[in-house]
Amino acid sequence: MTTALLSVAAAALCSGAATVLQAVAARRQPVRAGIDVGLVLRLARSGTYWLAMLLVAAGFLLSFVALRTLPLFLVQAGRASSLAVAAVLSVLVLGARLRRGEVAALAVVAAGLVALAASVVPHPASHVRSGAGWWLVASVVVLAAAAGVAARSRPSTGSGLVLAGLAGLAFAVLAVAARTVGGLGLEGLVREPAAWAIPAGGALGLALGALALQRAPVVGVTAAMVGVETCVGALLGMLLAGDRPEPGSAVLCVVGFVAVLGGVLAVARFGSVEGATSPAGPLERVA
Repeated sequence: MTTALLSVAAAALCSGAATVLQAVAARRQPVRAGIDVGLVLRLARSGTYWLAMLLVAAGFLLSFVALRTLPLFLVQAGRASSLAVAAVLSVLVLGARLRRGEVAALAVVAAGLVALAASVVPHPASHVRSGAGWWLVASVVVLAAAAGVAARSRPSTGSGLVLAGLAGLAFAVLAVAARTVGGLGLEGLVREPAAWAIPAGGALGLALGALALQRAPVVGVTAAMVGVETCVGALLGMLLAGDRPEPGSAVLCVVGFVAVLGGVLAVARFGSVEGATSPAGPLERVA
């Protein structure tokens, strides 16, 4: 269990740093209404964005290791602590400012994570039937269609947070697919629909996250993504993977999960008060 918990912590560090680096790269690009297909091509020429992608890949691999034995609600809540990493780095790199309310909310998130870690025992997930795997694939298609509608609106903080929420849903689909996928053999993965939802959900989440980071504050976008991903992912884990807290620890688990989610949503509220973009920080001013 120690290895799995350390994997969750390392995944949070990678994800938080990747979010800030994505924001740096995305904000160097012009903001346009609608789904900007060219944005991905322009970002592909940015070394900063490629470094962010390497950290995203590392975070996913670490999460995948943890998901083989830990309940999805714990791994998702652990990844939510990437918000703290992104918040601190946004101060150092992007010139953002954290107020007392945001600092207090981050402390609540940390306390909730400790409670969650104490309420679970490692166990493998229940393997979902192929029908459930097809539903995961269909969910990615529906989310892509919804994102197309949301992105047509005028670029604003509100539209950015909506796109961030849709990105969180895409990442939740990825997480539950990774938790419930069967054997790791190449032939088995090719034939299993749940495995197809992993790259599809990840690609959609990354694209929507880049669009959201152009329109809304880094901390607010990160909070919206991890809040939705944590809550929806936990619910799907219980429904599809049979995830449950350790007997006798249900109350501690619920309190910890609510603390994490409440802290994340509080930071999202505080982080969305200021303008859609923070003043250019040291790294953003580098050509």
